[in-house]
Amino acid sequence: MELEELKEYFPHRVIKRKVRKVAVKRVRKDLILHGKAEDELTEEELEYLLADAEASVWGDIKQTGLIGVLAMLGLSL
Repeated sequence: MELEELKEYFPHRVIKRKVRKVAVKRVRKDLILHGKAEDELTEEELEYLLADAEASVWGDIKQTGLIGVLAMLGLSL
């Protein structure tokens, strides 16, 4: 295999792809809840919503990780 083919299996790329998928699901759910269709928004607006959702997913991951570390240490918030 060439280096470029191997890069798609690096853990950080896999994690980024999974975070992106979760963010897309969140954006679609939010659009449905607000009664909007993806076609009604521009590409820039969708990208903005997606970036916001990705930041939210990363925040959730960080918070969950912190809570897990605190639990391992026997501490609580």
